[in-house]
Amino acid sequence: MSEAKIQSALVQGLVAAALGITTGGEGKSFTPPSTATPWAAWFNLPASTDVASLGVGGSDETTGIFQVDLNYPLNDGTANILGAVQKLRDYFVAGRRLVYQGQCVKVERVTRNNLRPVDGWQQINVSIYYIAQTVRPEV
Repeated sequence: MSEAKIQSALVQGLVAAALGITTGGEGKSFTPPSTATPWAAWFNLPASTDVASLGVGGSDETTGIFQVDLNYPLNDGTANILGAVQKLRDYFVAGRRLVYQGQCVKVERVTRNNLRPVDGWQQINVSIYYIAQTVRPEV
């Protein structure tokens, strides 16, 4: 199983979605730009890894949520932030397969929460639900 490859496939997809804004990721220090500049942050939230088939060389199924927090200036209206939501929805369509070094990750669906003020920004969290099959190594 490769948690790193699953995450890399998702991040590669986020880059391909071409949001055009500064983006921070988990595990690295990040300072948001000025309050007049939009930005995003991503987080990988693995939900579970379950046995899909038994034995050495069998497969496991990992599910999770790849969350992208979109942060736009307060009082910017909704057009820009909803445009970014739409770019994510357009790229991460249900059934899309993301591949990184042979590891395939399949998008199941995309949801978002309501627009709300957070720490001086207006924010929407976009949740990209995914599933990945991995081959269990010999022990």
